[in-house]
Amino acid sequence: MASDGRVPEIVVGVDFGMTCTGVAYSMGPEWAEPKTLQHWPGKMINELANKVPTLLQYKEDSREVKAWGFLCDQESEDIDILACFKLHLDPAYVDPRTDAPVPTLEEAREWFQDYLRCLHDHIEEYFSNAFPRWKTQRTEFVFSVPTTWKSASMIAETERLIKGAGYGGDGANHRVGIGLTEAEAAAVYASKQQFEKDDVILVCDAGGGTTDVNVLQLTSSRGEPTQLQQLSWVEGRSIGSALIDINFHHIVSDRLNKIRDYLQGEPDDIADKMMQGRFERFKCSYGTAASSTIPTIPLEVPGLPPGKHFPIVNIEDSIMRITREELKRLFDIQVDRMLSLINEQFDRMQKKLPRTQISYLVLSGGLGSSPYVRQRFKSYYEIGEGSERPNAQETRIVVVAEPQLAVVQGLVMDRIQTIGRGNMIFKERCCRVSYGVRCREEYSDKNKAHIDWFVKQGENVPSDGFSKPYWLKVKPGQENHSWKTNIIMSTEPRERLPTSLDQDGAKVLCGVESVLKDKGVDMKLKNRHWYNKGEKYLRVRFDIRVILGAADLKFQLQSKNNVVLNHDYDAIQVRWDPPQRSPKEDGDDMAMYREI
Repeated sequence: MASDGRVPEIVVGVDFGMTCTGVAYSMGPEWAEPKTLQHWPGKMINELANKVPTLLQYKEDSREVKAWGFLCDQESEDIDILACFKLHLDPAYVDPRTDAPVPTLEEAREWFQDYLRCLHDHIEEYFSNAFPRWKTQRTEFVFSVPTTWKSASMIAETERLIKGAGYGGDGANHRVGIGLTEAEAAAVYASKQQFEKDDVILVCDAGGGTTDVNVLQLTSSRGEPTQLQQLSWVEGRSIGSALIDINFHHIVSDRLNKIRDYLQGEPDDIADKMMQGRFERFKCSYGTAASSTIPTIPLEVPGLPPGKHFPIVNIEDSIMRITREELKRLFDIQVDRMLSLINEQFDRMQKKLPRTQISYLVLSGGLGSSPYVRQRFKSYYEIGEGSERPNAQETRIVVVAEPQLAVVQGLVMDRIQTIGRGNMIFKERCCRVSYGVRCREEYSDKNKAHIDWFVKQGENVPSDGFSKPYWLKVKPGQENHSWKTNIIMSTEPRERLPTSLDQDGAKVLCGVESVLKDKGVDMKLKNRHWYNKGEKYLRVRFDIRVILGAADLKFQLQSKNNVVLNHDYDAIQVRWDPPQRSPKEDGDDMAMYREI
């Protein structure tokens, strides 16, 4: 997080969710278990809620925010309440819906920032009223990000939007940054359960829009600072309860379209209202003993006069009935995809550590807390087909104590352990993508640049960074020129990594730039003797230290004797929108070589 060395006095975690958003905090020097913000605008003073709805409403024909969270009146006639736009922040996300308008990337970013600004103003008001020194206290905001967001350039853009919403700007001592992926944060929270040292746990955090998985081993004993070792890289998919809602809305809207001449409004708008209340309660209780006795969900059709019958769309006496079997199919679509994602983790673990048993499969998140999801998982992994897997012989299904708070609580727990006890929970990270740089091979007959992958997917790297040695071939007199290169990423399996940008699977992630003169790097003039045949050049030796965060990248320059040449990361400038080919890649000016 903050690189200025100042220890925070307050840590505030924010989990921006598809359907709801959570905030938790802890204060030093005690660093007690995180508290959850429970008072929200739109709620009575005695009404508590652990999360606030991720809803936003603009004034008519304006970009001025009218309401957010609980202040959005979903019962009103207004139809401009914005919801479920989190997935659209990912440029790579493709919305499966073809019959409904979807937000553009620019619109999703605008809504995201406006919503966070409203949330920020409430947090600011809450803490200013509760803590007199709030403005001057050393405060650190930490945000989680979906595991599906794998591009560090996208994380950098997200952090820019967060700062633009006001976070980190309320006082000279306020800071903000990205903490953990949602999978890692949920794993931290889950590790606080009553597990034993060496237990291997597979954490499945299934929320509104994404499902994230993480396989870890607890390497600390009870009473010690929590230590987790990632046995595989975190993974996520677009699976969640909001997708059940979207598919349910499609069913209701499709039925209403068949009788639209009898309706007082647009089918989509009426379907929105029908999904509130009874449907939401039944969905959350689906899988309980009580829900099994209810054959259908009766939903009143707003505006339809009493006594209307439309058997073709299962409406009797102006009541639409949705069967339990129809709801089951919607759940099963998501649960089957969850099982497929988790089975990939079992397969990966079997290949990497064939003798390791996964002790517990831990469920968290809103969908993860569903009684029906828990039933399906128990049936599959404890007594069904999944139990036959070689590494699932001892697997048991566990649900965390507060499933919907796992991410925001774990986010704060991770940070306060580092601050309060001086121990990082993740001392190493299993890299989920490969990173590289274009360079030439020293002493190679082939002088053509290729991609040197300095870390590959699945490799464990220290959380405080790792170094790789390089050198530049610089013409005398050009010492003050900028050295420029591009960082390249790939999500391809390590055995299929491309060797050049011309091949599929390689993408320029960012550009890095630095003037190396006066940075303390080793510069030596080569070919300076009369008997040398080649032209004179400066051989500039240095290490690039890469700090691989949960979702971001930072770079440091180091001299050959491991002296850090820039502590604030500013000596290497990062451009997140670089050209798609490396500078000077076909010439010899500032040619970059990997040192053997």
